[in-house]
Amino acid sequence: MTVASAALLALPLSGAAFADGARPQPAATAKAPQPAHSNPAAPTVPQDQLAKGYDARKVALKVSVDPERVRAGDSYDVSIAAKGLRSGTATVTSPEGKSYRVALSGGKATKTLTVPATAKPGSKTVTVKVGNKTATATFDVVAPRPQRDERHRGHDGK
Repeated sequence: MTVASAALLALPLSGAAFADGARPQPAATAKAPQPAHSNPAAPTVPQDQLAKGYDARKVALKVSVDPERVRAGDSYDVSIAAKGLRSGTATVTSPEGKSYRVALSGGKATKTLTVPATAKPGSKTVTVKVGNKTATATFDVVAPRPQRDERHRGHDGK
């Protein structure tokens, strides 16, 4: 029902209502509904997921690193689990600030990264973002194995 037809129904149907004659009246205008303010706690839904029944509020993002202690120069795996999401893309950001896009399959993915040989020992953090969800995992970098210098050995290998 339009606003104009609602206004006509609201007028009393007596002769007095029409006694003023044929003076032109301003047309009633309908105001377009204003979009509701977005709730920052409620995540937005990616357009490509609307048809798949995606509900960002039901996605649980978990990230882990294996192993939890990595020598400088060695590799580690970043495991991603986006429960409630069948497919999509995750962005993995290394402690050095490099970003990598990883395709999710069945809501899961793994990305192998390498700690730079020059990395200082200490706690490091990997960040993963899927849609508007972000999760982190920490791991420890330990000093690299000392290099064996073959020049200082005798000819017999000892």
